[in-house]
Amino acid sequence: MKLKKSSRFPNSAQRREQPEPDENNRPLPWFVIMLLGAMATWGAFYIYTTPSGENSQWGDQRTISALRAKPAPPAGAKLDGGLIYAAKCVACHQATGGGVPGVFPPLAGSEWVIGSQIRLVQILLHGVNGPMVVKGNTYNGNMPAFNTLADEEIAAVATYLRTQWGNSAPEVLASFVAEQRKATQSRNTPWAGGAELEKLP
Repeated sequence: MKLKKSSRFPNSAQRREQPEPDENNRPLPWFVIMLLGAMATWGAFYIYTTPSGENSQWGDQRTISALRAKPAPPAGAKLDGGLIYAAKCVACHQATGGGVPGVFPPLAGSEWVIGSQIRLVQILLHGVNGPMVVKGNTYNGNMPAFNTLADEEIAAVATYLRTQWGNSAPEVLASFVAEQRKATQSRNTPWAGGAELEKLP
């Protein structure tokens, strides 16, 4: 009579087999756990200590009074061309007046800014669409017209351009802008680049 071998004593075939694979337990390294804990602690501390409400020093530095609408300047008061520039021009020509190389021309040291007042005012009134050479570099873009601005506003921003970033040129008067607006009131298209603008005085 043949006796059955006990499972406690496996045969040679069973001994050849490898155990079934399983996933080992691999915990996060201790320094990663400490880093996450430190970040969570700092975040909680920052939220707890950061005040909210009317204290603007934790925001974008604007006060409540700065957010209130400014009253209109009295009649005859000189407009701030810098504010107009910040609202209408700074996105393309930048706060430094340096423009964006190859895309938007610079205004600092530009012959179109510190040269003929007529050309500068006409650019602001009607815009430009086409190639222009500025400080030796050619720009081929499209500048919008700002003829919806009042004469005083165009004069203020033109004067700002001519006196900033090292520019030194006489101011532009609102009366001069009014003359230029009247002289080209029939025009409803932008100037065709520098070639057409150079024909102006």
